[in-house]
Amino acid sequence: MRSGSVSRSELGIVTVVILFLLFAWSAVPALARPATPAPPLPPPTGSVVRVSTEPQLQAAVASVKSDTTIVIAPGHYTLTHTVTFNRALSNVTLRGATDNRDDVVLVGRGMTNQDYGDVPFGVWTGNAVTRITIANLTIRDMYFHTIIFNAGTQSPHVYNVHLVDSGQQFIKSNPDNAGGGVNNGILEYSVIEFTKTARDDYPKGIDIHTGANWIIRHNLFRNIVAPGGKMAGPGVLAWNHSSNTTVEGNTFLNCSRGIMFGANVKPGHDHTGGIVRNNFIFRSSSQPGDVGIHVCDSPNTQVLNNTVILSGTYSSPIEYRYPGTEGGLIANNLVDGEIRARNGGTATLNGNVTNATEGMFVNPSAGDLHLKSSATGAIDRGVSLPSVVDDWDGDPRPKERPLDVGADQHVTQTPARR
Repeated sequence: MRSGSVSRSELGIVTVVILFLLFAWSAVPALARPATPAPPLPPPTGSVVRVSTEPQLQAAVASVKSDTTIVIAPGHYTLTHTVTFNRALSNVTLRGATDNRDDVVLVGRGMTNQDYGDVPFGVWTGNAVTRITIANLTIRDMYFHTIIFNAGTQSPHVYNVHLVDSGQQFIKSNPDNAGGGVNNGILEYSVIEFTKTARDDYPKGIDIHTGANWIIRHNLFRNIVAPGGKMAGPGVLAWNHSSNTTVEGNTFLNCSRGIMFGANVKPGHDHTGGIVRNNFIFRSSSQPGDVGIHVCDSPNTQVLNNTVILSGTYSSPIEYRYPGTEGGLIANNLVDGEIRARNGGTATLNGNVTNATEGMFVNPSAGDLHLKSSATGAIDRGVSLPSVVDDWDGDPRPKERPLDVGADQHVTQTPARR
């Protein structure tokens, strides 16, 4: 992953911090950035409770009040109970004491261990929990969902977490069975992965039911795959009457599927609106998989400036499907296969390049899909798009010449490598 010159890097860090402080809870997408390192959060405000043992953690959660931050000291915490927020609370934060997400590790009994006891999930929220933040920690080895947002949760914020080896969804956002769900969530600067594979084909990275205005940005989804060549995933699924989802600046590395807006045909549409922009998606030729970006029964959806390289594992890196998928725009995407309409889906296509090769990129097997200077088939080949002002790194897109196709706007200087 790259940074620019020292001055640009310093300016970029300042910019990201300012944007985070100003807009963390808004629906305005920030500049794209890699999942690591995450800009540091501001110091906690309000009441602060510090814990350093698992019993202290459970006691702090059980008695927490609104406007409180629970700060967890570095260490491994083998959970005896799911960390549960199950009453009316607002502005509650659960965070590690450092900016290193791997310093604090909450551990379950294993994603394949049916003897999960009182730890079926990592973190559970519901029943009027508003503006909860989960940050700066690792949660791993849960039999069911690692983080589950149930009915009554609103505006959750998951920041700089590392989620590893989940028996079911890493993050599950449930409907309320009355036509609504968890709205205005943010997932950013996080790593979600299996160390090898899922236990079966059910798990997904984040699964949003009936949720509006979610933002998923600057994350790494890695090895969201099932055993035996089955199809797990996708890394991001927003469906069941979800709307206005933004998925921007993420990397999907060796996942069975990447991003899906909608999964079935439903009255009133399975998903509506939203934007998929500036994402890197790479799957090696040895990893079986399906579509990279799928727009399914989702009208007025935009798929812009993504790079999707599936290495021959699936013929159409981007698909738009069913008659309800209409009024959308698919533009400036750099892919190694067909952009395909299925079952009556329609969209406007413009500026896409469908013959990408791995030789156009810096290090595709590592998920680094920055363009080489020799990638002339993508450089200056795009069309102007008012809603694409920067790239995966946050580098500005030019106004005076055509955009580059794909998620990276090529720069001429050789960047320093992290």
